[in-house]
Amino acid sequence: MTEKSLQDREQETIALLQEITRDWSTGLGDGITPATALVSDLGFESLDVVHLVTAIEQRFGRRDLPFEDLLMTGGRYVDDLTVGDIARFLQRNLGA
Repeated sequence: MTEKSLQDREQETIALLQEITRDWSTGLGDGITPATALVSDLGFESLDVVHLVTAIEQRFGRRDLPFEDLLMTGGRYVDDLTVGDIARFLQRNLGA
């Protein structure tokens, strides 16, 4: 099996977000890109983040990913995440 690149992880993340937001009116003319932010661009709320975490776990068959590393910084929840942030998290934690 070949190792996935960061661009592969970005495309996987974009595909998941497209599924989740399929029925939403996001107003993103250019679609979802690595720079797209979950809260400020897609209008995510906390429940949507939980849905995304669950979708990631199901997609990759992993329930042991350290999501606290992605969602928290210095003991506080982050205000927003980009597609690129999520892709880098997946690249670090899933590797090949």
